[in-house]
Amino acid sequence: MRMVVLALAAIGSFATPALAHPDGHEASRPQRRPIAEVAQESVVKLVTQAKLPASWAKAKAVKSEYRSKNNVGQWVVTFRNDAVRNRAKRTLYVIMLSDGSFVSANYKLT
Repeated sequence: MRMVVLALAAIGSFATPALAHPDGHEASRPQRRPIAEVAQESVVKLVTQAKLPASWAKAKAVKSEYRSKNNVGQWVVTFRNDAVRNRAKRTLYVIMLSDGSFVSANYKLT
């Protein structure tokens, strides 16, 4: 009987670590950043590429909306820049895919 108890204890001690999750398992997954933050980086990139005036680098997102267009999920992040004289170009719409990939930026939402 004593041998059976010792054998079961030995087997149980080896099986436990194999079934347990390592500490920090959840922490090892990459955290998604807010879509407005990712879109802000895209706007700054457009400024450095001289595709937008420099004042857009300081513009902040005022709204983020999720939509489906042509059966593709997209984020529309709206930026406002009151430093722009032309009223029609004070609002910039940045389109991002769900994974954070940049699609486009335009002054009109299409």
